[in-house]
Amino acid sequence: MDCLKIHPVYKNYGYNMEDGNIYCIPLNRIVKQNLHTSGYTMCCVSDGSIQKSYFCHRFIFECFHEIPKGYEIDHMDKNKTNNKIENLRCITISENRKNRDHTNIIKIASMAYKLVRFIKAINVVTNDYNCFKSKSQTSKFYGISPAMVYLVCEGKNNVQTANTAKGRIRFEYIEEKDVDNFIKIPHGKLGKTYKNKTI
Repeated sequence: MDCLKIHPVYKNYGYNMEDGNIYCIPLNRIVKQNLHTSGYTMCCVSDGSIQKSYFCHRFIFECFHEIPKGYEIDHMDKNKTNNKIENLRCITISENRKNRDHTNIIKIASMAYKLVRFIKAINVVTNDYNCFKSKSQTSKFYGISPAMVYLVCEGKNNVQTANTAKGRIRFEYIEEKDVDNFIKIPHGKLGKTYKNKTI
């Protein structure tokens, strides 16, 4: 593909400038991106013998430019999941610290709190699942922000799962009639039992 920029080290992978996705070239397949607890997206690449987890924004930038020591990749619009190459720039660590603006994350978190919907949380490895009344309840149980739950539920930027302390989890909206294995997080602390589920 003419629109594909190949990574200088992981040459079986590249960034598609037309659709903004990372591709596995031999399989001609989009590489799945997972939402990390930091708010950034991650992907897995392999050189044939070793598999490596990569922050997507760094991987994409490296397809175009080398990242000098002491530099980081900044999202110019402050959206950690917007990894289009035109939104990425290489700046020093100190510049990045000064430049941090949490306005976008606060905005997403605000939306997450306001949109109260039942959530089903599925462990993609074991297929075990729990149901919650809201994103805030879900986020407390898994130790992540409501904004991350919202991003996964909405499938923003091809983000399909979130890495949590309880494993890799897929979140999806469900109707109240479909709620099963329901968990409610008591305000301020854990430890109450709901529908045979102790937390």
